[in-house]
Amino acid sequence: MLFLLAWWSILARKVSFAGSFVAMLCAQTLITACAVLLDAGRRATPGQGGADVVSFVVPFGFICLFVMAFAVSGAFALSVQQRTREVALLRAVAATPGQVRRLIAYEALVVTAVATVPGCGLGLLLAVGLRAWLVGQGVVPGTFPLDFGPVSISAAVLICWVTAEAAVWSSGRRASRVRAVQALGEASVPRRRVGTARTCLGLAVLIGGVWGLAVIRSSGGSDAANTAVAMVMLLMIAVGLLAPWIGKLAGAVLGLVCQILFPVVGLLVKTNLTMAYRRLGTAATPLALTVAFAAVALFVPQMKWHEQSQQDRQRMVADRIVQSGDGLPASAGPTIQGAAGVGAAVATTGTYVTVVDDPDSGQQGPGGIAQAVSDGPLDEVLDLGVVQGRIGRLGARDVALSEDLARRAHVGAGDEVRLALEDDRVVKVRVAAVYSRSRGFGEAVLPQRLAAGHLDGGALLLDAVYVRAQPGREHQLADSLAALRRAEPSWQVLDRDAYRAEALRRQDASMTATYLLLAVVTVFTSISVVNTLVMTTMERSGEFALLRLVGATRRQVARMMGLENAVIVLAALLAGSLVAGSVLSVFSQALTGSSRPRLEGATLALILGGAAILALATGVSTTRIALRQRPSAALRGAE
Repeated sequence: MLFLLAWWSILARKVSFAGSFVAMLCAQTLITACAVLLDAGRRATPGQGGADVVSFVVPFGFICLFVMAFAVSGAFALSVQQRTREVALLRAVAATPGQVRRLIAYEALVVTAVATVPGCGLGLLLAVGLRAWLVGQGVVPGTFPLDFGPVSISAAVLICWVTAEAAVWSSGRRASRVRAVQALGEASVPRRRVGTARTCLGLAVLIGGVWGLAVIRSSGGSDAANTAVAMVMLLMIAVGLLAPWIGKLAGAVLGLVCQILFPVVGLLVKTNLTMAYRRLGTAATPLALTVAFAAVALFVPQMKWHEQSQQDRQRMVADRIVQSGDGLPASAGPTIQGAAGVGAAVATTGTYVTVVDDPDSGQQGPGGIAQAVSDGPLDEVLDLGVVQGRIGRLGARDVALSEDLARRAHVGAGDEVRLALEDDRVVKVRVAAVYSRSRGFGEAVLPQRLAAGHLDGGALLLDAVYVRAQPGREHQLADSLAALRRAEPSWQVLDRDAYRAEALRRQDASMTATYLLLAVVTVFTSISVVNTLVMTTMERSGEFALLRLVGATRRQVARMMGLENAVIVLAALLAGSLVAGSVLSVFSQALTGSSRPRLEGATLALILGGAAILALATGVSTTRIALRQRPSAALRGAE
């Protein structure tokens, strides 16, 4: 019986449930695409690029899941809030709180079921498109099969349904707790009090986010970039929970500004914002999420690459760099060293080291990417910015550590430390030097003869050979390396400019994945913004009709809504900018030592301006549509 009533309720209030359907359709599309690609990656062999697809989809899917939960929760909660009068009538005719909660849960189930088929179909199309993009970018080979089973589709549907039910649980619980006698009174006037549990939970999450930022600021390190998006998610959860308080504060402050600047319409705007502060907070939240996520997703990689390229430019002393896509053989080092015009040549091989805190228990501490270098004057080809000790020629048991790793391991030049190498074997070494220019290079430098017996993959392969010419013999060096290049076609010989151009190409390739994620999430959050604003505006058709019946013109109502939309946009931009600014400041402090992040003005203007234009255009167009109806017809529709 309740299921049929839920179906009839949706049919009778199509406009109210349209927003929930759109949010669920987008969510089902994204989650299905991620589930299909994850299943296909799990089934594919390593040679087909299965592991690469899984490593791409897992963070991508996690972010999409968070954004989906945010958007769906907001849409369903707003839908329940708009139907307070309907719930009040049900309570007045003896519906129990349990029946009201089950009715709302059935409505969420119906919306999810209706969105499942088109959402899964669009998700499969999106998965095909993402596979084609991954192949085109060279992330996976063209032989990667899009092979998936029914379990992935079922899991996607289940995730979306559980998210929808969780979204309506708190709203349904709040609506069902009203006593039957008070129900219609609750429906006629918005609730003035914000729930204590929600406020306490929001403050707890906010405190946790602030504490996390403080820990990252104090600890620093290159891992700060990996926590930026997570911190945005945590702070945005706090913003969502505290949205009524944000709406109340914005309504009081910005409403007063509107009243001062526009005495007639501004008074009505202030009254509306003060009474309907929940609506203001609900409308501002998805827009704030769009601003915060877009800013962090764009600026964090840009700041990281800028700092890395700056250190790379300062670090590079070598005249030529020899490398190969498949790696150079170990014999390449002595061969290049013996070429005419070579003054110094040092070969490097990438590896990984971890500091062992407790030798007895084997407890491991901080670690990172390391470079195993051949014998030779390292400081003649690379200026690592040594701040302690000397790094010219490392002894058999000498290592150099970055400032970040040395600080986290609480060691300095001259100290002894135990390192776990790539095969997890522990060796005792001496810290010969501490250097500062580690971005894009490595957190440690150790001799190749120490690391050679501990590398995975068997034979030693060189990543690059850095070559410095003898004074006055640069042309001879270029000729001799060109001859080696002709003898070994797979080798690449790059000068400093070509090396920086190659680094820029790698940066562009890395940013492409960021742009893809940003595009998908921005489209989803933009739809959520439009969806929320449409729902909050169209539900006020009856209010607009009453204003027009008592003498207000269409222009006056439109001006009122324009000011309200401006307040929503300003509150959202302030909240989103505050979240993004806090995260970017901490990340900049950890990366560069300065709490003032480097932000490009054009990118910042694009983010803030694009979000503001999207919200204002949606509000204006929706208001015009709502005002097209005659007041009498609008009142009948509202009833």
